[in-house]
Amino acid sequence: MSTVSYYEADEAPMIERYTAGVFPVHLAIGDPLLSSLLELTLAEDGHQTVMFTSARKLWESFSSRRPRFIITEGRFNDGFEASNLCRLVRRDYPRPYVYIYVISRHHEMEEIEEALDAGANDYSIKPVNPLHIRTRVLVGMHWLAYIDSITPPHPPPTR
Repeated sequence: MSTVSYYEADEAPMIERYTAGVFPVHLAIGDPLLSSLLELTLAEDGHQTVMFTSARKLWESFSSRRPRFIITEGRFNDGFEASNLCRLVRRDYPRPYVYIYVISRHHEMEEIEEALDAGANDYSIKPVNPLHIRTRVLVGMHWLAYIDSITPPHPPPTR
């Protein structure tokens, strides 16, 4: 019986590179339990994390850190929500592409649509478990690998 691969031979190293945690996952999480769950789960899979307690704090450091993958909660006490972060990232930093995954306790369709319309790539409703997190991050890493494979190289930003 022969093995079927979903990737061409020259694509596999890029996928492996992204799934091995070549760049850190930036977390904007105010909930201490979710923060711990994400950090432990991502560390088990070889991902480094950079933690922020709010989307605003992540945004304030964005130009110096330039994340490629963000996981953020939907709402924060300071009023700066995931949708604000998504809009700013999409407006000010279109390249290289940033994957944004929102986790929220809010399940109203309007909130989900708002986050997705603002530029979020994925949205999950709490509670989430480690397997769910792993699968969503893997999908995001595959998406980034694909985007990078079809996007011509570009010079670093001059900001």
